[in-house]
Amino acid sequence: MSEALLDRFVRPSRPLAPGGGNDRIYTPDETATMIVNHFRPCGRILEPCSGRKAFVRALNGECKECEIDEGTDFMAWTDPVDWIITNPPWSKFRDFLRHSMEVSDNVVFLCLINAWFMRARQRDMREMGFGLVEIMHVPVPPPPWPQAGFSLGAGWIRRGWTGGVHFSWPNLQLSNKQ
Repeated sequence: MSEALLDRFVRPSRPLAPGGGNDRIYTPDETATMIVNHFRPCGRILEPCSGRKAFVRALNGECKECEIDEGTDFMAWTDPVDWIITNPPWSKFRDFLRHSMEVSDNVVFLCLINAWFMRARQRDMREMGFGLVEIMHVPVPPPPWPQAGFSLGAGWIRRGWTGGVHFSWPNLQLSNKQ
């Protein structure tokens, strides 16, 4: 195989999660507000990776929260909730997804859209009785947000969902750069 083909198809390009295990990519307030306003979670809501609190603010503080840097580890959370809404650590996406499905009926993750279509994650969702309801395209925030070249979205999965997947765009002016 030629070097050009190796570079294009075999060798990894930029990593999707930051190097060194640092998944602290904080959601801008505008992005969190747009997601919360779109999905309108209600009932008992959990933000498992509250970080700088963008989703907590967007939810007007009407949620429980975990933040490992503040001593509350989501992976130890056992109380059932109606909704989880977060920007999970992308390097631990599958673990966070599995645990989210154990404690909630509705899960919204801000992530790269392609993260929802990995075979193992699809299998996990099926085995745990969840279906992908909607993916809302989200404009990629400016740096320091990772500029990976993949589409960003807020994906919603729901326990018992067997319908199709709805793809939506937020109600805002989109540039050709997205």
